[in-house]
Amino acid sequence: MATLKPPPAQHRSSSSSRTPTGPPKAPLKADPSSTIADTAVFQGTYPVTIGANTIIHPRARFYAYEGPIIVGDGCIISEKAVIGAAPNTPASSRGSSRAPSPRPGRETRTPETRSEDSEFKSGSTEAENTTRLSYFVIIGPQSTVLPGAHIHSSASIESLATINRYADIGSHVKICSGCTVPERSSVPEWTVVWGSGVGQRRRRVREAKPPGAAVLVAAHMTQSPMPEAAPEGKVIEEARLMVLQKEREVLARMIVPAGAGKKK
Repeated sequence: MATLKPPPAQHRSSSSSRTPTGPPKAPLKADPSSTIADTAVFQGTYPVTIGANTIIHPRARFYAYEGPIIVGDGCIISEKAVIGAAPNTPASSRGSSRAPSPRPGRETRTPETRSEDSEFKSGSTEAENTTRLSYFVIIGPQSTVLPGAHIHSSASIESLATINRYADIGSHVKICSGCTVPERSSVPEWTVVWGSGVGQRRRRVREAKPPGAAVLVAAHMTQSPMPEAAPEGKVIEEARLMVLQKEREVLARMIVPAGAGKKK
């Protein structure tokens, strides 16, 4: 009668030494003043850098598999937003991993924007594949920013929008909900993009104009400096940024309750 025998000792040791494997955790460098939800996901082999006073909502995902991710100061990354691309992204949407060629006819940059560009100036492929969000950028819920994209300061990306690879979004740009910015395309600063497909529209604010009489009288009565010529809507934009700062303070208290630690 056959008897059962225990497996060889070598077999037992090899099976017991197995450990569950999962996706690599991206190296995270976050400023102490940033607020990061515990359920935010950071995966990949490249580093992720989070600037001061930036808020990362629950279930936001950062995939640093193709290059580093740099998020500047004062940004808000909303719930379920995706920065980067997961390794299982279809090849058709992943595009080429090579560095993008210079885009002809790129709009003139302001000194403020040129200073942002100089921070990342490098000829390496890794630098070109870096996903960059400058300061005061808002990424709406369930929006996607693919690798190599550069979103300049004070831009607003609304919910369900997609910023494709190597796209360049100028300062104070607004990408409306559901819009898709094509790969390697450029959106000039102070532009609003809405619609989708062949019906997509872009509108840029008018050129700078002198302040109205009411503004000059108000400045005189309050003994404030006389405002300079500025693009239409700049006053509203500055007010929006002030409200954004208050919203950021409230969100920080909501995401991380008193006594709770921040994500390491």
